[in-house]
Formats: sequence, C-alpha cells, structure tokens
Amino acid sequence: MVYDCIVLGLGGLGSASLCAAARQGWNTLGIEQFGVVHDRGSSHGQTRIIRTAYFEHPDYVPLAQRSWDAWTELQRESGEWLVQKTGLLQVGPPEGEVVQGVLGSARKHDLPVDVFTPEELVAKYPALQPNPDHIGVFEASAGFLRVETCVTTLLKLARLAGATIQANTEVLSFSVDRQGLISVETTRGKLQTERLMVTAGPWTQQVLADCDFHFDVIRKQQQWFQIDRVDIKYENGFPCFLFETADGCFYGFPELDRLGMKLAEHSGGQAVLDPSSLDRQVDPHDQTRCEQFLDEHFHFTKRRLVHQSACMYTMSPDGHFVIDRHPRFDNIVLAAGMSGHGFKFLPVVGQQLVRLLQGENDPSFRFLQIGDRRC
Repeated sequence: MVYDCIVLGLGGLGSASLCAAARQGWNTLGIEQFGVVHDRGSSHGQTRIIRTAYFEHPDYVPLAQRSWDAWTELQRESGEWLVQKTGLLQVGPPEGEVVQGVLGSARKHDLPVDVFTPEELVAKYPALQPNPDHIGVFEASAGFLRVETCVTTLLKLARLAGATIQANTEVLSFSVDRQGLISVETTRGKLQTERLMVTAGPWTQQVLADCDFHFDVIRKQQQWFQIDRVDIKYENGFPCFLFETADGCFYGFPELDRLGMKLAEHSGGQAVLDPSSLDRQVDPHDQTRCEQFLDEHFHFTKRRLVHQSACMYTMSPDGHFVIDRHPRFDNIVLAAGMSGHGFKFLPVVGQQLVRLLQGENDPSFRFLQIGDRRC
C-alpha cells in the first residue's frame, strides 16, 4: 500500500498533524516509537500555558488567536475539557524582555492587558511576593491546556477521520526516489507514501540526519509543590504565572488537584545528547532552584515536593519554530524546534503542514520558514 501521507512522531505536533491530514481526506498513517500519549518526549506533564500577548515575537499573536479558536472548537466537538481561561500574570522588571515583549505585542495587536505595581499585585494575589522594582502584566484571556487530554483527543479525532496509528515502531530512515515516492524504513518493515510529515520532536535531528539542521535538546524538570495556601487553587481564581527574575525565568499554574501547584524553570537546562536516554530522576539542582524561587516570590510557611516529571525542549538556534518544506523535497514537511513554547499552536501548525503539502503558502508563517535562518 502507498499512503497519501505518513506522520513521523505522534506527540503533540504529530497528533495534531495526523488529525489535520486525515481530515483532509488523505489515507494517513501515524508512526510512534513509543506507546501513544506517552511521557518520553515533550507533550506531557498535565498542563501548558496558552496566551496571545506574546513576548517572544508579535507575529505569533495572530497564530495564537487562531489557536484559541481551534482549541475551543475541538473542545466543543469532542466534549473533552481541553482548555480553560484562568488569566496569565507575567512579572518582571519594567525594561525586561517579558514585560516589554508583552506590552509591545499588546500595543501592536490591540490586546487588552492590565499593568500592576508590586503593591497592587500583593493586594490582588496575597500569596505573591514580587520584587519591589518589578511590575506585573495580566492577560485575562490566557489560560491553560490539559496536555495529555489534548493529545488523546487529537488522536481520537484522527482515527475517526480514518487515520491509522502504528505505535511501538521506530523509524530507521527514509528515502525519496526519482518519481518522488517516499520509502520509510521502520523496525516493522518498509512503508511507502506520497507525502511525509516530520514531527519527531527531540528526535528531529536524527530523523533528518542528512540535512543541515541543528537543534539543541534541553532537559526540563516539571515539579509540583504543595504549599499551605488555599488562595493558589484554581477554584479560588489564582492565575497561571511567569516571572522573569535575575536568576532565571520561572512559570507555573494554579493548584488543580492533590499534586499541588506546578512550577518549572523556562530558562537554563541541561543539554541532552541522546533523547532516548533522558535522565528522569529528580535533579536536586533544579529542585533547589524552584524552591528558592518559591521562597523568594511566594508567601507560605510550609512547602513539599509531591511530584516531578522530566521532559525536553527542542531548541532552534533563534528560539523560534521551524515550520516549512524540506529544503530538497516539496512533498516532505517538518515542524520542529518548538523551543518550549509551541504546544498551544498545535492545531494551526497541523493545518499549516497540510497547506504546505498542497503547495499553499500562508504569509502568517513566513517568519517561521527556514529561509536564511541557521537551522
């Protein structure tokens, strides 16, 4: 059998791309080296922030707005709880990258945000202890995505649209013949397809070994702390948060359940040479850094680490996504280098990969093309 489209990797990116390809009416196969909805890559850990006032680059804003609409429609269609508005509080120095970036995106795209002094922050959220020379920017329309439920739902909808999933199958290599037919060698035999989507996350550089790409893979530790504050709970209106500090950038979520408040460091991280051999034990250094952040920026008397999970960022050289056609083959597309902030965009990225395979170009994605970027 020759498939219309094969998707390599079924994490967040792959599940969204599989769904988009199947809904296009293509006979689509998704290949995953682990089981489905696994915790071996980058798409696990209970929650991801979704926001539109984007400090990284204002051109993400239209894509983020489309993503909000797409997740809301997927939630309505599936009946699953995928996305929830809680607001997002971003705190940092007034001249810092985060505050300046958020305010710049808000001005350019006319987004409603509120600015708070440290005193106003403490009055609104007594659990917080911001630096006296920092300010807060609050985006009320932001919130979080339930990451495992999102991936599960996308795969379910892909199957309903006719997609086939082949799990526990490792891709060894692929090749393209003179007619453009793609052969994919796997641990379970050879497959053929007219189109290929590479959504391999931390394994992208291994899959595209013959291309001049370079992505750094960074280990990230997500941690859940119980602290003795009831006002940090989701049901009590506590928002998602991100702090830019002199020691690094930290983000977290309101307490959703018995695990407590999720907290992680967005900056820093250890280089991963082999994503298949990621150290998943608690890193004492990461734990200490998060505990120090809690001690300095939250009011409480007791804290306890309850749970932790290791995942990976796949970093592009400039920190922006790479979403484009293969440099040599128009029937191969890739989405990679999501650099720790890509999950919220999954539905629109999957749709964009389909458009690229159809020969279409969406100018909204131009800044994410390979072009002259050093990948």
